[in-house]
Amino acid sequence: MTEAPNQHQLGKILRWLIPLAISALAIGLVLRQVGFSQFVANLSKIRWQAIVLASLVYFVSMFARVFAWYILLQKRVSFKDAFFAMNAGYLLNNVFPFRLGEIGRALLLDRTEGPRTFEVLSSVVMERVFDVFLAAVFVLAMLPRVIGGDFDQRIVWLALVVTVVGLVVLFLMARNHERINGWVAKWGERTGWVKTRVAPRVEELLAGLAVLKSPGAFLLSFGSLALSWGISFGENYIIFNQLQPNPPFWWMIFVLSMAAFGAALPSAPAGLGVFEGVMVAAFALLGVNADLAFTHAVVIHALAIAFTGILGLIGLRLQGQALVSLYQRAVHKSPVQREGE
Repeated sequence: MTEAPNQHQLGKILRWLIPLAISALAIGLVLRQVGFSQFVANLSKIRWQAIVLASLVYFVSMFARVFAWYILLQKRVSFKDAFFAMNAGYLLNNVFPFRLGEIGRALLLDRTEGPRTFEVLSSVVMERVFDVFLAAVFVLAMLPRVIGGDFDQRIVWLALVVTVVGLVVLFLMARNHERINGWVAKWGERTGWVKTRVAPRVEELLAGLAVLKSPGAFLLSFGSLALSWGISFGENYIIFNQLQPNPPFWWMIFVLSMAAFGAALPSAPAGLGVFEGVMVAAFALLGVNADLAFTHAVVIHALAIAFTGILGLIGLRLQGQALVSLYQRAVHKSPVQREGE
C-alpha cells in the first residue's frame, strides 16, 4: 500500500535534486578556474555608464521579443499584458524549479475574454521553436570561425533540421486545423474523455497556431525575434568590451547562442551555474580566460534576473496575483473558470 506513495515521493525529490546537482556541478567546475580576487578586480573594470547603457539595450531587446510574442498571440491581448506576462513567466523560472514560467504566463493571459491557456501555450511553443532555430543558425555560422572550416558540423545541422521539421509540422497543423479537429471529434464520439478533455485542448492549441497561416504575421514575428537577438549581442558587447577592449563582435554571437542551448539543460532556478558554465566554456573556445568569461556571464545574468524580477512582480501586482499562487496554479495547470464551464 505504501510502495506507490513512496515511489511518488522519491520521484518528486529526484525532480528537485537532479537539476540542483547539475547546477552545483557546473558551479563547482567553474569556480575551480576562477579566483575571487580576480573576479572582484574584473568587476571594478566595468563602469557604471556601461551598465546603464547595457540596461537600456536590454530593454530594447526585451520589447522586440515581446512584440514577436504579441504577434504570435494574434494581438488578442494588449502589448502591456503580453509584456508583463512574459516577465512574470521569467520571474517564475528564476524563483522556482521545473521551468514552469511558460505555463505561468499562459495562465496569466487566460481570461474570460481572450485566448485560452492552450492557445497561449501554442504561441509560446512557436516562440521557443523560433529561438532554437535562430540559435542553431548563429552557432552554425560562427563555428567555422571558432574551430576551422573542417569542423564536423553534423550535430548543429541536426539541431537545425529538427527545428525546421518542427516548424513545418506546426505550419501543416495550422493549415489543416479543421481536418485535425474533425479527426479528434470522431475519436471523441467513441471515447468520452477524449470528447471532454482532449478535443477542447486540441482545438485551443490549433487556434493558437493560426498566425502561421499568415506569411506577413509570421515574418513580422520571426523578424522581431531575430532583431531581439541582434540587440542582445550588442548588450553583451557593451559589457565584455569593458573587460577586454575591442573584442570581435562575432564572439558575442557565438557565446550567447551557445548559452541559449545550455539553457535547455536541467538546472537550478534561473539556470544558475549552468548559464555561467556554458558561457565560460564557449569563451574558452575563443581563448578567453575563465576569470573574464565568468565575470561577463555573472553581470549579464544578474541584469536579466534583476530586470525580469522587477517587471515580473509589477506584472503580478497588476494582475492581482501572488507569485506562490501562480506557481501552484502552474504546477496543477489550473486555468481560470469561464462562464458556462
